[in-house]
Amino acid sequence: MNKQALREAAERAMHDDWGYDTDIFHEQVTPSVVLALLDECAALAAENAGLKSALNDILQPDAAVLERNHRVRALDAMETPATDAFLAEVRASARNEGINYAASRLAAAFNHGFLDKPVSEVLDVTRMILSAKEDLSNDPLPAADGLSGEYAEKAIEEWATQLRKGVQS
Repeated sequence: MNKQALREAAERAMHDDWGYDTDIFHEQVTPSVVLALLDECAALAAENAGLKSALNDILQPDAAVLERNHRVRALDAMETPATDAFLAEVRASARNEGINYAASRLAAAFNHGFLDKPVSEVLDVTRMILSAKEDLSNDPLPAADGLSGEYAEKAIEEWATQLRKGVQS
C-alpha cells in the first residue's frame, strides 16, 4: 500500500479539486486498506503504551537502586517492530522526495540554460539520479559511502577552490 499516494488522493478528494474523480479515491480505499491502517495504528499504540510503562518502571524513585547496567539492558531489550517499520517507511518516502527534488533541480537547470551539456548527458545523469530510488529500496541499509553527502560536499569544496584559482589567474 502506497500511503503517500493514498494521502494525496484523499487530499484531492477532500478539497474536491476541479476535475478530480473522487471515484478513484473510493476505489483505493477498500475495506482491506482501512483494516490494514487500523491494525498498524493499533500496533503503534500498543508499542507506545509498552514503552511508556517500561520507562515509568525504570524512572520510579525506588528504581534508583537499580544498577545503571540493568536500566540500559531494560531499554535495549525493548522491541518496537511496528514503530521500526513505520519509521523505515517514513525514511524511504523522504529519501524518494529528496531524490525527486535533486533530479528535478538538474532538469530545471538544464531547461533554463544553466548547464552547457548535451541533452544526452543530462538525460543520463537525471536517469541515474532517479534510479537511486530503486537501488536504495532494494538495499535494507543505506550504503556506507552513499548517503552522508560527504563525497559531494568534498567535491564542491574542490571545485570551488579550482574556480577561485581560475579567477585569480
